[in-house]
Amino acid sequence: MKALLAIDGSTESACGSDTAIGLDWPSGTTLSVLTVLPLESDWYGGPWVAGVPYVPPADLRDRLRADREMLLERAADRLRRPGLDVTTHLVEGRAASVIVDTARAIGAELVIVGALGHGGLEEAVLGSVSAEVVDQSPCAVLVARHATTGRVLIGTDGSDVAMAAAEFVGGCGLFRTSEIRVMHAVDVHPAWWLGYTPGDGAFAVDAYASVVAEGHRRGDEVTSSMAARLRADHLAPSTVTVEGPAAAAIVEEAASWRADLVVVGTRGHGSWKRLLLGSTARSVLHHAGASVLITRPGSRLVRGAAMSTDLARAVPA
Repeated sequence: MKALLAIDGSTESACGSDTAIGLDWPSGTTLSVLTVLPLESDWYGGPWVAGVPYVPPADLRDRLRADREMLLERAADRLRRPGLDVTTHLVEGRAASVIVDTARAIGAELVIVGALGHGGLEEAVLGSVSAEVVDQSPCAVLVARHATTGRVLIGTDGSDVAMAAAEFVGGCGLFRTSEIRVMHAVDVHPAWWLGYTPGDGAFAVDAYASVVAEGHRRGDEVTSSMAARLRADHLAPSTVTVEGPAAAAIVEEAASWRADLVVVGTRGHGSWKRLLLGSTARSVLHHAGASVLITRPGSRLVRGAAMSTDLARAVPA
């Protein structure tokens, strides 16, 4: 497997490192640890306190480089183990762009980030860097909020997108010792004319109950199908069907079951205002207290393949 872990020295990125340490990496995996050196134009972008001496760019570059190199080495030392090839990369540039470009350059199948780089109102919880990485990444992205992945909740609506998420979970080998639960949400809106007349009300109640029952039958069907797919990869999932809007139901189930990781699929691949990520995936990503793994149908696992460590950009000497 090929994976990329992005760190920046923050508490949030430390959670990403802890998550990576706890994963059950298949033998032969290459894990690239990346940190980004800010562009010179960003060094003096913030307000300066009166009396703070000006630091020449060359000195500041050396200090930043040394700090980031130390950060990488500490992370790599914690991650190294037999069967896991850990490499480190220090790249200069804009953080989100560098992470996405590096993922493409090394052929990553998974990117791990914390809630990096807090931005404006929309990204107040997730972080603008992480939000952009999720939107633009060519592969699956795990946004880490918990250090462990002992309990993994996978949401399904029976679509190929959801099945691709299950295929990733089963095929990656990272969750072989995790407890897996597959869930489906039955989201049925009552008829607008419910209760207009006694006769209409009685009919609507019966019709609504029938639709809900059919929803549960459908839910049992799609969760069983996904569970069978996961069992083919030697996992032993449980299944549950609940009622409610999909995103809210996933977040609530994750909280009540105490999930460490929520897995959802999306067709989206980034656009203006990130509308194409998908409302369910985005809502879960922003509101779940657990870590969230976002997968895409195009994300493929290449087991045992060699990874190139060449990067598209290098830090200037």
